[in-house]
Amino acid sequence: MARHSLVIEKAVFPRDKLCGGGVCIWASDVLASLGVDLDVPFLYVSDLEFRYGKEIDRLHQPNYFRFVKRLDFDHALAKAAANRGLKLHEDEMLTDILRTRNKLIISTNKGKYAVQVLVGADGAFSTVRKKMIPFQKRHLAPTFQMIAPADSKYNLEFTERKTVVDLTPIKKGLQGYVWHVPCLKDKTPSIAHGIVDFRVCPDRPKTDMKKIFGQELESRNIHQGPKIWSTHPIPWYSEDGILSKPNGILVGDAAGIEPAFGGGIHLSLSYGEVAAQAIISAFQTDDFSFLDYTQKIQSHQVGRHISKCTRLARAMYSGSLNPLVAAREVFAPEYDSTAMMRDLLSRYLQRHPQSSSGPE
Repeated sequence: MARHSLVIEKAVFPRDKLCGGGVCIWASDVLASLGVDLDVPFLYVSDLEFRYGKEIDRLHQPNYFRFVKRLDFDHALAKAAANRGLKLHEDEMLTDILRTRNKLIISTNKGKYAVQVLVGADGAFSTVRKKMIPFQKRHLAPTFQMIAPADSKYNLEFTERKTVVDLTPIKKGLQGYVWHVPCLKDKTPSIAHGIVDFRVCPDRPKTDMKKIFGQELESRNIHQGPKIWSTHPIPWYSEDGILSKPNGILVGDAAGIEPAFGGGIHLSLSYGEVAAQAIISAFQTDDFSFLDYTQKIQSHQVGRHISKCTRLARAMYSGSLNPLVAAREVFAPEYDSTAMMRDLLSRYLQRHPQSSSGPE
């Protein structure tokens, strides 16, 4: 499928993205099912520590996460796809979409393309989404993040190989959390500090994110203000959202992720599986309406997980559920790595009955 695909990328690889960079077991299994082994620097983390006031809950699983730099991870993923025949056009920006009788004419700053399927995988501010569904309101959660050297006096995350998710600010009206993630910046032990506010319950009063985050940083002896913080919204999926139009579908951040903890890499990879199946089916049946695409997303593991997280988000951010209970339900799995691999292999063999060993 890759050799029949063209990716238009407005930036030039390697390019960075504001993200904690956590590649969980789920994401690793999807990559393994595709036969993709990304050789990028990473840091293993085995513990997730959730805090809510004086309450602390820690989940332990060996090598639960691999933390990567998105600059390295995305570049390696793009190269892996290009090695399989994908055409990658960098430094090229979508400008317009024109519908013909049975195709789309895609205009960019460098040319035009006639396509039968357009996949919007262009992030939170998706141009494809705006052109396909111009009047649909998005749910965008603001975020701030900064990376600072790991100070062993104030930051134990690096030495203990743990990620801290502090849900305490929910008591101040934040519909989100503060995170502290160990990472390597220029080979130096560092911590990525961040905050997000999902605003899942719009009727509740807003809080001052900058004040909360600034106080959190100062408690860790970091006195660097908003001018050096990175910021980018996290788009979350709504049950009434539109994910397709004739000849066009949305995936990843363009479609939306879950609004409880905002995990994105594993969900985006899983969106890709549903999209690939839908595209193959469209060419086989000569039906590019994608009328059942949203239903396929919702019935897939990615959709079921987002639905569950949305329910939990509304409960914990409205104050009707202890956030630690919600965190355990999301991260203490239900996720069965072996079962997922069996499911992926089963679907692969259904599409390739001549194969008995799965993807190479």
